[in-house]
Amino acid sequence: MRNALVTVALVVLLGLIVDGRGPVAQFAPFSSPTPQTLAPATAPPADQAEKARTAKHRGGKAHKKQDHKKQEHRKQEEKHQAVRPPPNQRKIAEKNGYKRVSDLVNFPKFFPGLGIIFVKPDTLPLGPFLCFDRRDRLVATVYMVPIQDIDDHKSLEAAGSSGPVDHVSFYFNPGHPGVDVPHYHVVLWHVTKKQEERVAK
Repeated sequence: MRNALVTVALVVLLGLIVDGRGPVAQFAPFSSPTPQTLAPATAPPADQAEKARTAKHRGGKAHKKQDHKKQEHRKQEEKHQAVRPPPNQRKIAEKNGYKRVSDLVNFPKFFPGLGIIFVKPDTLPLGPFLCFDRRDRLVATVYMVPIQDIDDHKSLEAAGSSGPVDHVSFYFNPGHPGVDVPHYHVVLWHVTKKQEERVAK
């Protein structure tokens, strides 16, 4: 009987101990976890930073050098490209039926002040007459208007100028081979006053 009482007492005591630990565990102070910290970023060693800067600088210089080479190559290509000369205006005129006045009548091959003169025979006397310098460049287009036609109040028509006009000259001529009646020269100059020197003599 005594042993039974001791056993019961031990069981009750153990029960109290177990029940007491529960509340103690529930109300135990809360401990926050230790905050984690990131390791501070470490700067690269000075020698590595210098190497990186040097490599970047070299890369920039290499890029500039490559661009310079490309520009030089482009310039060389442009320099060596064949430049086509302008078409020979005298030959074009001859293909279109113009004849050298000196081959049609007794007239100088080169007439000072106008140069080498071409005309379509069926357009005489009015023209137009095309005047070239010694390098076959068109310098002027001339219309020869008989005074009699002006006095008769005639309406005249002729082919237009074949080039841009810089300035115009009008002057009287008493007559010459090809247009042997008194007439006016109406000269449409395709060159400047200074460039008229091309046909001066």
